[in-house]
Amino acid sequence: MSENRLTRSETDKMLAGVCGGLAEYLNLDPVWVRLLFVLLLFASGIGAPIYLVLWVIMPREAVVGESGSTVLQDNFDDLSQTVSSKMGRLNRPSTIGTVLILFGIYFLLSQLGWFHWVNGVVFWSIALIAGGIYLLLRRDG
Repeated sequence: MSENRLTRSETDKMLAGVCGGLAEYLNLDPVWVRLLFVLLLFASGIGAPIYLVLWVIMPREAVVGESGSTVLQDNFDDLSQTVSSKMGRLNRPSTIGTVLILFGIYFLLSQLGWFHWVNGVVFWSIALIAGGIYLLLRRDG
């Protein structure tokens, strides 16, 4: 009998492999797990903290047999390396252009009265979250 361990996926990952690992462990399609995290993010905001906690405590497949401190050190190194590599994209003109276009669309639609149901706080919260997710998940093309 083989032991099924909860690990971050090395092959099916968009950011850290948390959703891929959970999907493999629960025998689900990874799309459903990712969708659940996005829904939790927008419904209550708890999706991102849960994902970060799982990123820190779930071992990668390569370090499953190691001690807890080794796993945590590996996970923190992976987290810092991923964030560093994703932050390097912020200086790209295409990112700045995309942000300017989105702001322009928002202000235009606000003037036309299409966003009367969204106050400024809700919009800016959603815009910041969506922008952060976009920047973190955008892949090199």
